[in-house]
Amino acid sequence: MKKKQGLLWMLLNLIVVEGVHSCRITVASSVIQFGSPLSASCDCPHLRSSKSVVVWKLDKDFVPCNQTSDVQMSTCPLYFPNFNKTTGVLQCYLRRNDVLQLVDQTNIKAGYPPSPATNISCLMFISQNIVNCTWQLQRDSLLEENVTLSAFRSKDECETPSSAEYICNPPKGIHFCIIQRKYFNNFDDLAVRVTVQNKIGSAPSSLLCLKPLFEVKVDPIIIDDAVPHNDCVRLQWTYGKKANFLTAMRCQLHYKMATEIEWTKPIEIPVDVKTADQCGLLAATKYDFQVRCIRKFLTGQWSEWGPTRSMITAELAPAEKLESWWRTLESTQNGSLKIQLMWKKLEKNKANADHVWYIVKSSSDLHETNNILCNTTNLNCTIVLHEAMKSVFIWTYNNAGVSPVKEMTFPARIGTPVSKMLVSSNNDTSLQVMWDPPSSAEGYLLEWYKCTELPDCEMNWKTEQKGSMSSILQDIEPFQRYSVRLYPLYQDCIGMARETDAYSKEGAPDYSPEIRLLTVSKSQAVVQWDPIPVQKSNGFITNYTVFWTDTSGKENSSTVNGSTATYNITDLIPSTTYQVFLMSSTSGGSVNGTALMLHTANLDNEDINMLLLIFLLFGLFIIVSMITCILKHDRVKSRFWPVVPDPANSQMGKLTAFLKETPKMTFKTCDISQIITSELNIMEGCQMKNVPLGNKINDTLFDDYGHAYNKQISPEEDPNKSRYYVNVDTVQYAKVITGGYREQSPPTSVYVRSDSTQPLICDVSPSPQNYENTWFHFNNHEDSVFMVEGENMQDFPLLNALQLHQD
Repeated sequence: MKKKQGLLWMLLNLIVVEGVHSCRITVASSVIQFGSPLSASCDCPHLRSSKSVVVWKLDKDFVPCNQTSDVQMSTCPLYFPNFNKTTGVLQCYLRRNDVLQLVDQTNIKAGYPPSPATNISCLMFISQNIVNCTWQLQRDSLLEENVTLSAFRSKDECETPSSAEYICNPPKGIHFCIIQRKYFNNFDDLAVRVTVQNKIGSAPSSLLCLKPLFEVKVDPIIIDDAVPHNDCVRLQWTYGKKANFLTAMRCQLHYKMATEIEWTKPIEIPVDVKTADQCGLLAATKYDFQVRCIRKFLTGQWSEWGPTRSMITAELAPAEKLESWWRTLESTQNGSLKIQLMWKKLEKNKANADHVWYIVKSSSDLHETNNILCNTTNLNCTIVLHEAMKSVFIWTYNNAGVSPVKEMTFPARIGTPVSKMLVSSNNDTSLQVMWDPPSSAEGYLLEWYKCTELPDCEMNWKTEQKGSMSSILQDIEPFQRYSVRLYPLYQDCIGMARETDAYSKEGAPDYSPEIRLLTVSKSQAVVQWDPIPVQKSNGFITNYTVFWTDTSGKENSSTVNGSTATYNITDLIPSTTYQVFLMSSTSGGSVNGTALMLHTANLDNEDINMLLLIFLLFGLFIIVSMITCILKHDRVKSRFWPVVPDPANSQMGKLTAFLKETPKMTFKTCDISQIITSELNIMEGCQMKNVPLGNKINDTLFDDYGHAYNKQISPEEDPNKSRYYVNVDTVQYAKVITGGYREQSPPTSVYVRSDSTQPLICDVSPSPQNYENTWFHFNNHEDSVFMVEGENMQDFPLLNALQLHQD
């Protein structure tokens, strides 16, 4: 039974497999235009009655069928309205019992139709007897393309082929084809067409019709000969062995100096001329020449520039006089001078040779040989100028000739110098010199040299024209000190020099000098150092800074001028070790030197004795002061702590009995000790207005300011008759000034009478209280307190005390 079931299962599988292999994907084309629609179907005829379902997949994505009415059908058509992939794999699957099985697949490619070739040109190479045609392709079609070049000969302007057609299919990436000699004739028309084709379509180019002999590119022209003469070079060339039959050719020439990179612009050569003279060249200079040619009517192409032909032009005699200068080296005892003559090197276009010589003679006759002072290739010469010699003569010469003669005179340098000259840095390699020009100067001469190379320094110099106010000195080395001199040149003499030193760029010195200890004492130390040499300073030394540090780390410093080489360190502590070093500074930076350890001297016996004496005197002073304070205790106490009067125990309190009564104070008792009465001023006396007649007034009266004066009283006046007092104005009764204890600010108490205009009641005193004015307590006569001195002074204890103190 099991065997029968196995056979049935195998038979069913065979039927299914056979049906699967019969499934096919049907598309209109596997290569389509990019963005065009695409239709596809998967047909499985043997599985129409099965329950299998067709499933589509494009690359890795599932794509649904367009048919929705009968998904069980095996075809399941698929439609893309615009296929926008350049390549894609379309797969068809069958789904049965949730199992997918691939039944067929196809590759879809999309691209563009080909574009016709452009820039088609054909050139005939005479030396090879071939026609080479080239073209350019336009945009990439995204599909594989085939390029075909077809050519044929014709005698009626490419209307009718006269021979077999030539076909060329170049490999991919090659954009030219070579037509051999048997497929064209020099004077017959040649028709050429290029066709580009892919699986979408083809694109033929327009027909190119040409005569091979008119589309010629001559081989590079070789210069056969080059001959220099004067400032010219004569060149000669040919078109080549196989191109000699060509006529009516047009050529061009260009050249350059061997040391240059850029060529000159092409120079036109007359038609059918195979020689050229190029003039205006520098003498004794190497030049490179090249030639190229094309057909007269400019058909075809220019040939490539031929091989370079180099030639050195002929030498010529120097063309100009030398620019010269001189300086005095030393004077001899017999009146002669040892001087150095200097001159500028002629430029190449003026020297007209690579190598020149300089000759100095005492006469202007070049052919004499017994008066030669110098004959050298250097730019200077040292001679002895005798007293009888007023001038010398200098020439430049080479293998071709001699320059014009230059006479040198030696006028005295006694003229007026420029009033002001300033030298500053222009950049890292140049200096700028500025000056105030004298009105009569005919020109100026500048000298500059490195100060580090004195005395045998190389002198640099240059001249400036009349009216100049500034000049730039080139080829200056940074961190090097230069000395610059300026001479004004007058008509009959040379002005005296004005000189200054300058740097184009400053930096920190190479090192800082080592400090040496000259002397050291208990509190001072003198140190010394050597100045930095000019070649090591890299700039002007602006200052030196001396640093010294003790063992506790406390650092001190002092800055001195750059011209100073010693310093005295003061305020040092005896028996202490110090570390001292020097910092050297320029405007470009600073550098520290090595440290010096110094130890200050110990205290000697004399210093120790002096200190002991000082301490002894100080102790003696303290002892004497203490004894004095003890013996003069009361006087010292009264001097520094004065006795404060106690009002409660004063003598004035014993004058009247009522003072024994305890007054009613409005302030706290604890504050009494803080009030010290030191002065009592009666600020204003009694003011009487509208005093009625008949009142008896005491002989002693007070004026408006409190001063007492005498007045006679008439007998008719009754002294016992009372009168009334009216307050019409504010009357300051008294002002008590209290002094503070030990420089403390005291309070001030002011007593003011009432402003009321109501008459005072005799029985009840309105103010002050009974402890402030005893008269109001015993007497009903108000104004008599200010009028009767003898009777009422006992009623005012304070005033009475003052009177007693004065007596």
